[in-house]
Amino acid sequence: MADKTRKKSSIKKILLPAILVAAVFIMSGCSTWTSFRQTFITKPQSDTDQAITIGVIEPQTGRYATKGKDEIKGIELANSIYNNVDGYKVNLVKVDTQSTVAGTETAIKALTEMHPAAIIGPAGEASALTIGEYVDEAKIPAITPAATNPLITQNSMYCFRACVTDSQMGEGLAEYAAEYVGSRKIAVVSVKNDTSTSALLDGFDDMIKDIAGKRRNAVVLTREILPEEKEMKAVLREIRSSGAEVCFVSMGAEEMDVFFNLAEDMGLTGITYLGTKGWGDEAFITMMGNHKDIKVVFPYESVLTKNDDTSDTYTEEAQRFQIEYANRYGADDTPTDSAALGYDSYLLLINAFHNAKSTEGPDIRSAMLEFDGLKCATGLFTFDETGNVVRSVTLSTIRDGKAVTEYVTKTEAEARALEDLDNATPDNSGN
Repeated sequence: MADKTRKKSSIKKILLPAILVAAVFIMSGCSTWTSFRQTFITKPQSDTDQAITIGVIEPQTGRYATKGKDEIKGIELANSIYNNVDGYKVNLVKVDTQSTVAGTETAIKALTEMHPAAIIGPAGEASALTIGEYVDEAKIPAITPAATNPLITQNSMYCFRACVTDSQMGEGLAEYAAEYVGSRKIAVVSVKNDTSTSALLDGFDDMIKDIAGKRRNAVVLTREILPEEKEMKAVLREIRSSGAEVCFVSMGAEEMDVFFNLAEDMGLTGITYLGTKGWGDEAFITMMGNHKDIKVVFPYESVLTKNDDTSDTYTEEAQRFQIEYANRYGADDTPTDSAALGYDSYLLLINAFHNAKSTEGPDIRSAMLEFDGLKCATGLFTFDETGNVVRSVTLSTIRDGKAVTEYVTKTEAEARALEDLDNATPDNSGN
């Protein structure tokens, strides 16, 4: 008996490594859906038959993981609050783009095979562009919370976006400068070979001309520079000579720290400096603590800034988002605009499910296009025929170390098609 036991034990010792080796070989060489699902996709929250599935395609690893995870936090928060539509439970299925175009292609192919009712994501311009042909073929509506490239919606029938585009932000800055400030002396300084602000600058320039009418010399100085101290000094001298009252500058926190130091040395603190949405980042806000005499205004919208917003874009949903976010993630976790836009993307879809009384892609798409001022956390939502938001643009400034609402445009800016933007070049730097 002991001999038999020892014999079985020996066989097990021989077979177990062989089985493990075989398993590793099979898994490493396997490109099947099952292998992909185990690696990249979380299981649905429920196996009930009475369920609607929303796919979430976001970078959970790689360069853009932070932004992707922020959007997921907003999506999951909304799902925890509103997880039932007309008696149907809403399940989330997440896939990881790995912050690459190749990873996005693999993820979207696998996700569309699951036939979700709709898709949220992804973060990153190039990734958001990548999914268009796949969701069109599958007729699955998809909404990107924060990608701004005009081609995302322009080249796809089924792609929507929850944020405003760069051209809309440019229009908002122009209205602020020319109408609210009333400036007729505006300087524009951009960085050489930087295409990331092309659409914004084109929207800005076109709107300035529309507002100024015959006063087409409202922009008194336009320069492209390298972000170097020598060139900054030279352009600041030109700005001073031009008598500019408002100046758009498209540089990041580190470069603007140098720029503002030079501006202060030259006595140019009375100018209002306009910038990009990146000026709402923590690094920029922290840097501005060194330049308290300089006023900056930039396109930035957050539920946190809406506490000071007296326009009708402030909604009860914004307040609820802040309370529920703190309850779920802790009071020390400050929600980003990416999280808020992820939250709103989910709300938009479940409202479309309810209004359409259907989970068929064409019906959901039609319901999305019929929204007229739907109130969500970041404001009111109405879409144009290509899936872009038509809305007022919120501009912020920095007070007491935080971004606060400075101005909400009187006109609702409409996104412009790429061919309508003079020499616009989309920013494809993000993946």
